Amino acid sequence: MLKFWRRKEQGPPTASAPAKTTKTATQVRPSVASSHTPLKERLQSVGANKGNELVTLLNIGTTKKLAQDEYLFKEGEPANTGYIVLDGAIEEFSLSDGNEVNSVVYPEKTWITFIDVDGTPARKSSARAKKASSVLLLDERLLQSVDDDILLFIYRELHKSAIAQTDRKEAERAASSIQNDALAHTLFSLHTAAKERSKNAGLTQSIVQKTPKLPIATVKLLNKLQDDSTSSSEIIDLVKSDPSLTGVLLKTLNSAEYTFDEKISDVNHAVSLLGFIGVYQIIMSQGMRKSFPATPIFQKVYTRSLEISHIAFAISQASGIGKPSEMATIGLVHDLGTIVIELLRQQNPALENLIDFFDTAVIGAQLLHTWNLPEGIWKTVEHQDFPDFAPPQKVPEDIVRATAVFYLARLCHQRLHKVSENRLPTLFLNQYLTLLNWKGLSLGNVLSEKVVPNLRKKSKALPKSLSVLLD
Repeated sequence: MLKFWRRKEQGPPTASAPAKTTKTATQVRPSVASSHTPLKERLQSVGANKGNELVTLLNIGTTKKLAQDEYLFKEGEPANTGYIVLDGAIEEFSLSDGNEVNSVVYPEKTWITFIDVDGTPARKSSARAKKASSVLLLDERLLQSVDDDILLFIYRELHKSAIAQTDRKEAERAASSIQNDALAHTLFSLHTAAKERSKNAGLTQSIVQKTPKLPIATVKLLNKLQDDSTSSSEIIDLVKSDPSLTGVLLKTLNSAEYTFDEKISDVNHAVSLLGFIGVYQIIMSQGMRKSFPATPIFQKVYTRSLEISHIAFAISQASGIGKPSEMATIGLVHDLGTIVIELLRQQNPALENLIDFFDTAVIGAQLLHTWNLPEGIWKTVEHQDFPDFAPPQKVPEDIVRATAVFYLARLCHQRLHKVSENRLPTLFLNQYLTLLNWKGLSLGNVLSEKVVPNLRKKSKALPKSLSVLLD
């Protein structure tokens, strides 16, 4: 959609004073058609009289010289001027999370339209000189000073430029789609092959079998939470009945890891502050500590997993998809394969190059399977990375929604840690958002409208590492 400048209509001459015909410096020839002729016919008629329009524009127009990297216009500025690139090259681009995207280069003799084809009155992008350049300004002053033939020539060329820009973007989208499909197919084949190799690796099977299991009381608590018929009093009684669970819970809550102003002295008090899931998250995460050595790798995985657990719980609650308790558990245990690989590396330093090819998601799922965790948990852990390279149709149907929730939790966690969205695996993001009934939302919308408000409601009950990110 092009913006047309409209001149003021001249009144008809009176009968007593016939109109005089005056030829100005800019009127290089008589108008080829009446102003009452339909625009389509007028545009078509210009072709037969084309010749000196550019020369005329150069004679009366304003030329702007730009040094390399000097801006021609910036995003948000009024889109009231078109340009002809006389020499050099102009690069137009948009910004996303501080990164330049959708770049297009206009070489010499090309036209830059007033506004985007959607009719936006302000610039949606910026443009600067890719090298020293000169441009001719097609501004209001010039458009008001030329005769109809040249005005129509200008609009025809700008229209052609807009169509060419649209065609170029469509071609780029089509080429990108084909390239993405081929890339996704290749990645899917590579990843699934790696997963099969990891499943059958004797080394990993050996270390999985040697890894200590979760404390029995922790597994009991998990099973209770997964059972919809479990009452609140049963959960409290189970925690109270095991001194080790009570001790772990109260010790953690009163540590520097949390920010409560008062001392937490009993299970009932803990449940009132955290809720059942919050209590479970602490007991489960501390149970994991007993199964693995306190290495820097474990501490890093532990902190990240606890943060993602809270985010996954919030997304499950906000979307109504999946069991929040199950999603919290998946968040806690999803990266245990990384710790197993680290232990494997320490015990077999000569095989380091081979170990790098193992799939941590598969190894983590195998460990959880040996711990007798529910199938929905370990199976989702095994497929947790599928959304990075495959559409939902490639994920087993019984876990695809849980996988979508956890995928969103990982993305939101990375954005909270200031990872640029351009660096995140979002090729199939819209398809997974649709599974959560959030079609049309962006990742930013999910984070700001669904996740952060939910987390802030219980900010005191969050680990300090996560609560500081919300500020």
